[in-house]
Amino acid sequence: MSDIKENVLQMKKMARRLVPHTFRKTSFEDEQQVAVLKQRNLVVDGYEMMVCYSEALYPKYYLKSLQIQSIYAPFLPFVLVCKMGRHFLGPNNLSYIEFLRNNRKVYCWTIKTRNGKLLPPDKETKLGNYEGFEFRILSPGSVDLF
Repeated sequence: MSDIKENVLQMKKMARRLVPHTFRKTSFEDEQQVAVLKQRNLVVDGYEMMVCYSEALYPKYYLKSLQIQSIYAPFLPFVLVCKMGRHFLGPNNLSYIEFLRNNRKVYCWTIKTRNGKLLPPDKETKLGNYEGFEFRILSPGSVDLF
């Protein structure tokens, strides 16, 4: 468990340093140059995954996002996806979207803040619930994915 926490802390520090080089502050192409610095391969509960954590400054809010993808399998257990989302972003006001990339499911969690305070998810979202863990499900195209 402490290994996860240490990786989360290190990845958050790196993401904050890279905000000036992240989309909305720079072009999408320039962000791709530093994207590798936002990624790590982790083994959690026996599953190997690629985790990408990013923070970005938008005109009206600050966006934190987490993308999770299995390295070898087409998908991951959702209980593990929820666990990682809570480790990186906490349990409140999380939004969720998933999509396929290279025949693997990519799980994406986001939260928005303004002046350090959590903002509620957009109204166009649907309520999601997994074993008592509540979140909002984003509609396709509603978040900039890197």
